[in-house]
Amino acid sequence: MNIEQFEVFRTIAQAKSFTKAAKIMNFTQPAISSQIKLLEQNYKVILFERGNSGVKLTEAGKKFYEYGDRILALYGEMEREIAKITGINKENINIGASHTAGNYFLPSSIITFKEMHSNSYIRMDIGHSNEIINNIKERSIDIGVVEGNLAYDRDLQIFKIQSNELVLIVPPRGKWLDVRSVTIEDLMKEPFIAREEESGIRHFVGNYLKSQGTNFDDFNIVTEISNFEAIKQAVMKNKGVSIVPLPVVQRELAEGHLLRVDVKNLELEWDMQVICRANESLTGLKEEFLKFITDPDYVWKVDNEQSLNQKMRFI
Repeated sequence: MNIEQFEVFRTIAQAKSFTKAAKIMNFTQPAISSQIKLLEQNYKVILFERGNSGVKLTEAGKKFYEYGDRILALYGEMEREIAKITGINKENINIGASHTAGNYFLPSSIITFKEMHSNSYIRMDIGHSNEIINNIKERSIDIGVVEGNLAYDRDLQIFKIQSNELVLIVPPRGKWLDVRSVTIEDLMKEPFIAREEESGIRHFVGNYLKSQGTNFDDFNIVTEISNFEAIKQAVMKNKGVSIVPLPVVQRELAEGHLLRVDVKNLELEWDMQVICRANESLTGLKEEFLKFITDPDYVWKVDNEQSLNQKMRFI
């Protein structure tokens, strides 16, 4: 038995699929099947039950997972201690983030963490919340930062870190100079710049509107844009109005480039949450980074200089 067999076993258990595990580990499916067969022959037990919906752990498999996870954590600790002696102690941390978190909150946090831990290498991919969740489950990233109301998921450990208000932004000109509030009915008549249908914020606001007896189909949507920076520019150029998280527009509001207008009976809180795989111990700098971004005493800073909307890498 070797450490790779533990890693193969844990990946299959997490992915609930031999095929997905093979893809994640860049192995062939026969190769990982062979590793599991050797384990089962060695202990004379069946570790996985196969079914149409994937695989699940047997009772023996659950016990093997419990001890295997501890063995892998101890193995990781040993590698880090040896790395300290040899002076080679670089550690990769793969992060996934939804657009607001990835573009406005995490950049400054990542830089601060790297200043504290110069031996860390952090890569961040930005995408929709559902993509981040899937990537966590498929083990292609270690930690995710997503927004919106997450349903209970036994495969995820969730840490709520803060709530952000969603606000209506309008251009600082014309009739808007004298408007302080509008009704939802008023808002439906205005040219509206929306996020794309796949975005978490679109689903979140849409579900709220349905609870109020209306929906996005009733709005005068003139365009859909997947980037908050582009949305801000469109509103500033008087192309329409939009609803965005408050931290995204704090600087523009303070400088008078945009105006905020209240919407009667529309009070939305947009939760930001950190997620990682349940029943799996993060170790080393991954564990330190998780503690860092979920620390309630840490004040997250909006990084207004960052406006990337694709993949960001920090070396």
